[in-house]
Amino acid sequence: MKVITVIVTYNGTRWIEKCLQNIVNQCEVIVVDNNSTDNTVELITKKFPQVQILLQDKNWGFGVANNIGISHALKLGADAVFLLNQDAYAQEKCIENLITVCEKNPEYGIISPVHLNGDGTALDYTFQKITYMSNIISDLIFKNESDLMYENTFVNAAAWLLPKKTLLTVGGFDPLFFLYGEDDNYCQRVLYHGLKIGITTKSVIFHDSKNDNYQGGTIGSDKYYRQFINGLNVVYADVNKQMSNKIYRLKLHMIKKILINILQLKFKDVSILIKKIKLIDSKAIKNSVVINSKPHHNYLEF
Repeated sequence: MKVITVIVTYNGTRWIEKCLQNIVNQCEVIVVDNNSTDNTVELITKKFPQVQILLQDKNWGFGVANNIGISHALKLGADAVFLLNQDAYAQEKCIENLITVCEKNPEYGIISPVHLNGDGTALDYTFQKITYMSNIISDLIFKNESDLMYENTFVNAAAWLLPKKTLLTVGGFDPLFFLYGEDDNYCQRVLYHGLKIGITTKSVIFHDSKNDNYQGGTIGSDKYYRQFINGLNVVYADVNKQMSNKIYRLKLHMIKKILINILQLKFKDVSILIKKIKLIDSKAIKNSVVINSKPHHNYLEF
């Protein structure tokens, strides 16, 4: 099985050398650089000349940039693509072990290693949030490596093995999401198309993430609005729930709240609600559901 790793970079000098050190010895690597303004590209070019770099003239965000890398990997004949965050480091034999598990479990559309934190002293924070953790933790403690998969409904996209079958059926990441939420949406689509999501204890990555997205943004801040629209898109663009036709109800509810706040002279709250309504792209959400309901290599070009 030919596996190609795709890494999206954006001002990743802090992590990229360590990220690439192990993975370049395991498989071919493609880096998609989102117009970094630091010396990420120069560092890769100098220290890892074997890595293919796809330079972008703008920051496309996580999902679209990964789509560019995945498309290129498929053109190069990849049987599977391993997505790895720029702030994540793969353990030795990570790819080899993922291939073994993948070949024995063809019904899985996403296969993820276990995610530890950057120094390996604990599970990665977001990985702890996964629903069914007891068996995984038990096997990690007792070092019970198994070819069996731990089925789940979600795992964050810091490290995913995506078999070609998944990419041909589900496609790439939905451009509705710029940053955050795209992995929730992708997992929804994988399940919708009858594939499974699993975690294997045979492979481990270390995720040196400083992601604070799980912490709520200050009301009225850019982060606050980003979290609002990402959360809304995750819910209403879910192909499994067909919620897109109910967006108008949400808008009506918000308009009622605006009127109430006007009567109560809460003009700051009125301003926030108006901005939220403007951010809701009903047409894009409905189009997303229509596109993602069909088995096809959506958002990928190869």
